[in-house]
Amino acid sequence: MTAPPWFERNLAEQPDRGTVQVDGCAIETLAWGVPGTRGLLLVHGNGAHADWWVPFGPFFSADWRVGAFSLSGMGRSGWRDHYSMSIHVNEMVAVAEILGLFEGDEKPWVIAHSLGGIGAAYLAASDHGERFAGIIIVDSGVVRPQDRLPMVPRTSQHPGYATIEDGVARFRVRPTQPGIAPWLLEFLGERSLYQAPDGRWYWRFDPDGNAKRNKEYVGRVGEVIPKARCPLSFVWGEHSAVMTPQSMAINREVAPRGTRFVEIPDAHHQLMLDQPLAFVAAVRGLLA
Repeated sequence: MTAPPWFERNLAEQPDRGTVQVDGCAIETLAWGVPGTRGLLLVHGNGAHADWWVPFGPFFSADWRVGAFSLSGMGRSGWRDHYSMSIHVNEMVAVAEILGLFEGDEKPWVIAHSLGGIGAAYLAASDHGERFAGIIIVDSGVVRPQDRLPMVPRTSQHPGYATIEDGVARFRVRPTQPGIAPWLLEFLGERSLYQAPDGRWYWRFDPDGNAKRNKEYVGRVGEVIPKARCPLSFVWGEHSAVMTPQSMAINREVAPRGTRFVEIPDAHHQLMLDQPLAFVAAVRGLLA
């Protein structure tokens, strides 16, 4: 199965790459589009990184200044001694500022998936929330305890892989799900590994990251969402193992009046991967 023309066309539009220092840590940044146009910030989930957005940023770059970044502890960003939502909020704001997302005539938007969606909810409720036109929370929000993805402890002594091909063959998403095209999994797998000085290939995330995270990651978002200081929208997959109908019902109860809710048919948690064009269409509609 070969990649469709839209994928090859979007990969050809290479982002500008850079870094910004946030609270003593180097944060990887990507940007598409013209500075001075309306801003759009893309935020990934746990264990992912900025390059997960490479196939999607160009869908918006004709009309938007699009920015993406790797949360600390992931991708090519630096690692910290601990991670918190307040730190990730600082990262989102700093990246939006350095990439010029506030320079347009209108306030910028945020699209944030999974763990990034939790951080974006904290952003909406912070003193910076009023600086944004809206936040689209993608397959994230308040999750019932029985629906939560377990924070799997990882060993910092992972032996790595002898070749990048070995690593790519082992690449998986969490939770496991059907419907992701092999060409897209291969692309993400290749972008998720780095070669260390010992010659072996390792995943691009802090292996001790989950152990360094505080309880904000799962414990308080239900208290945070009602305090949003900008409009919220929720987009989730019909068959998501995380945002089940029961969990989405809780989000409908706590979300501020006027919050919009869009379910993507036949999609799972990683809905931009199994239903990429439906995801883009839904987001474009919300941004319009």
